[in-house]
Amino acid sequence: MKILFLYPNKEMVTRAPLGLAYMASHLKKAGHEVQLFDTTFIKCGDTEGEEALRANSLQVVNPDLTKYGLIGKEANVFLEFEKMIQSFNPDIVGMTAVDPNYEFGLEFLNFLKKNHPNIKTIMGGPVPTFIPDEVIANDCVDMICLGEGEEAIVELADAIQAGKDFIDIKNLWVKKEGKIYKNFLRPLQNLDNVLAPDTSIFDDRHLLRPLGGKVYRMATIIWTRGCLFHCKYCANSNYIKRYEGLGRFYRIKDTKLLIKELVDAKQKYNLEFLFFVDDIFPLHVPEILDEFCRLYKEQVDLPFSINLQPTLVTEEALKKVIDAGCVNICVGLESGSPEIRKNVLGRIYENEQVVKVFNLAHKYKIRSSSFNMIGLPSETKEDIFKTIELNRQANPTSATLTFFHPYRGCDLRELCIKEGYFNPDKKEDHESLYRENSNLCLPQISNEELRKLFNSFQLYFKLPKEFWPLIELSEKEGEFSKYLREEILKPAFKYVTRNEAVWDFSKKSSNCSNE
Repeated sequence: MKILFLYPNKEMVTRAPLGLAYMASHLKKAGHEVQLFDTTFIKCGDTEGEEALRANSLQVVNPDLTKYGLIGKEANVFLEFEKMIQSFNPDIVGMTAVDPNYEFGLEFLNFLKKNHPNIKTIMGGPVPTFIPDEVIANDCVDMICLGEGEEAIVELADAIQAGKDFIDIKNLWVKKEGKIYKNFLRPLQNLDNVLAPDTSIFDDRHLLRPLGGKVYRMATIIWTRGCLFHCKYCANSNYIKRYEGLGRFYRIKDTKLLIKELVDAKQKYNLEFLFFVDDIFPLHVPEILDEFCRLYKEQVDLPFSINLQPTLVTEEALKKVIDAGCVNICVGLESGSPEIRKNVLGRIYENEQVVKVFNLAHKYKIRSSSFNMIGLPSETKEDIFKTIELNRQANPTSATLTFFHPYRGCDLRELCIKEGYFNPDKKEDHESLYRENSNLCLPQISNEELRKLFNSFQLYFKLPKEFWPLIELSEKEGEFSKYLREEILKPAFKYVTRNEAVWDFSKKSSNCSNE
């Protein structure tokens, strides 16, 4: 049985989606053939790549990524897709859909069905999980997978290959003879039974990722699945509701199995860096953390990065992972307004807890980054400046900034629709990049104001307050404002950040560089 996965990526996000890689591992183990059609390195319109958008807004300093081949080729993406269909001749074409790629993915499936109506299609991921009736209604979608898909996709491929019926496979909704068969979810998987992701299906350039001003052969890693919290801007709270009674949502893979995966991946892909993308790295589980740190240091010995929630960080635990090789932490600051965090985002912690985590990063001389959002319901310009001020107090190495988007599955989406901030029928609003603009129409602040603050956020964050009147002037229209930004403010920003822009992680002891 031949399965072709589709990754419709317009923004050149060089971070391979692990869901497809996990399913590829399980399918290959079951004896099936798997290939991938990936649009990452094909130009798909005029949208700038993710890293270019981050660099343009001064969030990062990147080397020339074109030297590493991180550039989109000029080609008709649908003709390239057709070439892949002709050469591989798949039995099934499947994709994982998130809000930014859902409509783009449907274009490919419509193209496929028009030219190859007998090839079966399946869509999984958050979008079909949260709006299954809407997704299955598309003529180009034969099946959808709700929730975790490793077991379901193998059962589907096995059944089709054996000529058996597949209308009763758990997690799947299946169209057949004008009917839709809607199956229940299966229990959540024991992560110890989940194979290591097979990222070899992706272009090798997905392993080339910038961090701290340099490019490394870097793999994204997940040790856990799920989350302990119920943030209103995240889909995890609704995943928890969907899986109620079907097992513990937050799960941690056996440490020894994880370490073996990492050792194998390091050797197979010649890795230089590991980027853990767990929603919550298990810093809060001492017995597991101790075993991880010991085995990682002994057997893996690569620099790594982790995501942290401020309330779960202790100095003792952080010191252990730093000793094991952690050189970068990413911390969810999100908003500097305690009221916005509590009442809008559902995140409850004090500003002092955020500052404490970054102070620990400074103490142990590791790189740190804050996660921040603007354009939130009820958030004012004053609230955004509270976010800037909290970043100034915490002083992370970098501040990652995005616009809030009410993606399917998050609780805030319903509020945004109810209040008229967001039109769910405007397809382009789902496709908009969360690093590019807001897709909300908020009564208390205009999109133009949000864009100006987005573009000036890093200047307010890093430059002395004596520069703030000039920053405000630079936000206006006109040649003088452009001159202020390009000839005065950006050079001043570069000077102020000169000792923290570039980090060398080629050795576990990270060092800043003045390059």
